[in-house]
Amino acid sequence: MVKALKRTVFVGTFRHSVDEKKRVAIPAKWRAAASGASEFFVLPDPKNCLVVLPESAMEKMLERADDISIGEYERRDVLRLISSKAHASPCDSQGRIALTEELLRHAGIDNGEAVLVGVLTRFEIWSPARLAEVERNSQANFAEAAKQLGL
Repeated sequence: MVKALKRTVFVGTFRHSVDEKKRVAIPAKWRAAASGASEFFVLPDPKNCLVVLPESAMEKMLERADDISIGEYERRDVLRLISSKAHASPCDSQGRIALTEELLRHAGIDNGEAVLVGVLTRFEIWSPARLAEVERNSQANFAEAAKQLGL
C-alpha cells in the first residue's frame, strides 16, 4: 500500500506552451499537491531557469531570510538579487501563472514553449534548449551527484 505524503511534492516533467499573455499552466496534479495554493512565487535561478515555490516553500524561505544578519553582506546581496526580480503570481481558474518579461528573458524562454521540471519541494521552468544542455552535462556526473544525495 502506498502511504500518502503530508508534504507538497513536485515530480515529473511537463512541456507546456507560454501563451501570448505570458502565462504557463501548472499541471493539475501539481496544483493538487500544493493543497490548492492560490499563489506561486517565481524566482530567477543562477542556472538560468526559473524556480517556482508554492506558498508553503516560500514561508520556509522567509524564515531562513529572517536569520540573515545585517553584516552578512554576500547573503544579503544574493537575497536582494533574487527577490528584486521575483514575481508573485496568483493561479487563475485554469491553473495558469503569469511570468514577467524579465523572468522569461532570464530563463531564455522566447519561443512560447517551456518545460516544467519537478524538484520535490518546488519546480523549475526551463527553456527546452537550456534544459537539454543541463541534462547532457548532468549525466556525466550523475553517479557522483546521486551518491552525494545519499541515493
